[in-house]
Amino acid sequence: MKIKIALSILALLSTLLLVSCGGNTSSTKEASNTKLLAPEGDQIYFGAFPDFGGTEDQVSTQRIIDFEKIVGKKIAWAAFSDNWYNGISYPKAEIHAIKNSGATPYVRIMPRSDEIQGHAEQKFSMRNIINGDFDSKLKAWANEAKKDNIPLLMDFAVEANGDWFQWSGKFTGGSKTTTYGDPNYPDGPERYRDAYRHIIDLFREQGVHHVTWFYHYNYASFPNDEWNQPKYYYPGDDYIDWIGFSLYGAQTLSEEWDGLDFSAQLKAFFPSFQSLETTKPIALLEFGVTDHHTQGNKSAWLNDAFKTILKNPYIKFSAISPWHESWENEDGSLTTIRLDSSAETKATAKKWISNDRFISNLRF
Repeated sequence: MKIKIALSILALLSTLLLVSCGGNTSSTKEASNTKLLAPEGDQIYFGAFPDFGGTEDQVSTQRIIDFEKIVGKKIAWAAFSDNWYNGISYPKAEIHAIKNSGATPYVRIMPRSDEIQGHAEQKFSMRNIINGDFDSKLKAWANEAKKDNIPLLMDFAVEANGDWFQWSGKFTGGSKTTTYGDPNYPDGPERYRDAYRHIIDLFREQGVHHVTWFYHYNYASFPNDEWNQPKYYYPGDDYIDWIGFSLYGAQTLSEEWDGLDFSAQLKAFFPSFQSLETTKPIALLEFGVTDHHTQGNKSAWLNDAFKTILKNPYIKFSAISPWHESWENEDGSLTTIRLDSSAETKATAKKWISNDRFISNLRF
């Protein structure tokens, strides 16, 4: 009896010791195979880009806190850009700043050597990624993430079906079919698809399974040609966990407002979305509109957007992530996408975001 009591006490002490310092043991085990699940029922995750500056990488816990005060709700994730012109290395400080806020880090891999848009990328091209030019650095990135063991949400080279970023299909082969791969497949999208697959394969080879991979495209394709449709860029269901896209209204004061209401854009874009033929959960990864436009009202645009999101007439949204930033354009005009760009805008955003269907806790 005494031996049994002694053994029981030792077992209890061992359990307590594991709980006190081995929460990490169990969480490490869980995190190693962590993927983001869709929320239950009609709930919608509420993430954000909470104004991490024009370079999109000025991450701090305080910026997250400031944004959450504006909208009156905790965010489920905080998105930032991992710009390769700073070097290809695991952004540990940024990831920990987000984790310390209580949010999950959302890392946008941006393979660019500068911020100038509208030209082809030379150094970090899709071709060079596919050829393995950066494999050693990417493996080191992956292994640092594995050691850190913080669940991550990630995407790669966003909005490739646009014509602005350096990795756009327009700059990587476009509609040609004879310079790369399948002779029946447009080379620009095919290179993007294979570069993304290559990165995911590298992470898998390193045993990194706590990353949820998003495919992030623009709701409208520029140019709007068949070869440039989102379906051709898609790495496939075997690689991607979530589908996401950007949808903006007028971003500058000179841009036409007519026809750019959120609901009208979503309706027009729906056939292109359907062509992806996937059952993955859907996220609205970027959305917003500028304030103080002479042709329209930002508060009205947001009302339409949130009504449409909650109603789900075409797409069941499992997550949303408003873009919260303002900047000066080359002509000196301001683009005011922030959710506190006016008292009216702030009140509208806060009202909708308070809806109980928008939730702050992710389900893994």
